[in-house]
Amino acid sequence: QGLLEKGMNDIRARLSVEVDEGRMTKEQEASTLQHLSGTIEYNDLADRDIVIEVAPEKLELKHTILTRVEEIVSPTCILASNTSSLPIIDIAGVLKHPERMVGLHFCHPAHIMKLVELISSIKTTPEVADATFEFGSSLGKTLIRAKDYPGFIINYLQYPFRLNAIRMVERGLASPADIDAAARLGLGHPMGPLEFQDTTGLDVTYNACKAIYAATHDPLFAPPVLMQQMVSANMLGKKTGKGFYSYTPDGRKSNNQ
Repeated sequence: QGLLEKGMNDIRARLSVEVDEGRMTKEQEASTLQHLSGTIEYNDLADRDIVIEVAPEKLELKHTILTRVEEIVSPTCILASNTSSLPIIDIAGVLKHPERMVGLHFCHPAHIMKLVELISSIKTTPEVADATFEFGSSLGKTLIRAKDYPGFIINYLQYPFRLNAIRMVERGLASPADIDAAARLGLGHPMGPLEFQDTTGLDVTYNACKAIYAATHDPLFAPPVLMQQMVSANMLGKKTGKGFYSYTPDGRKSNNQ
């Protein structure tokens, strides 16, 4: 219950920022909040048309959640995972009906980013994929279809970039601030790779890259030693107050870097 309340408060805070910065009206904020409710009871999902699992990148955890959900929802309910790296067929393997399982990866932060990856496994039916595509489009998102390969499209592109930025810090080649400035002002990125990493959470990327590396043995996805050490030290970014930068309790960068 405490985590649910924290999550709902975080949503309210993010919406408030959107209003303050002129990207959303007060009316849109109120409408969004009216359409949101929280629960810690699986049974409250019984009448859903689609359930999206957004647990950390740990296969066993996703299996535990989705098998419980499948017991409760109707036979026509679509089951989706927001995984950014784990093969959908591996997640769906424990389900009685893996054909209704898809990947629906919302780019972070989901309330701002327009892109969503739709991933079908070799078991997913075309009807389920098409219905999920229509659902994602109804949210005002742009959907792209990806093959069920570790990392899919987005993270197969961006993870090596972010890991190389961490390796640069690890080797003392440049400071986090200068690396981020290079990406923003030299490459035209809206946010530097280390700023983005702090926003996403080092543990999230670490677990995802470990999973991709285990599946592909591609050295581009091997987590740097510095990253492993920061995760062990709970230096995960904004959510713990310290990552490549320091943060105040409201998530803003601290003057003490």
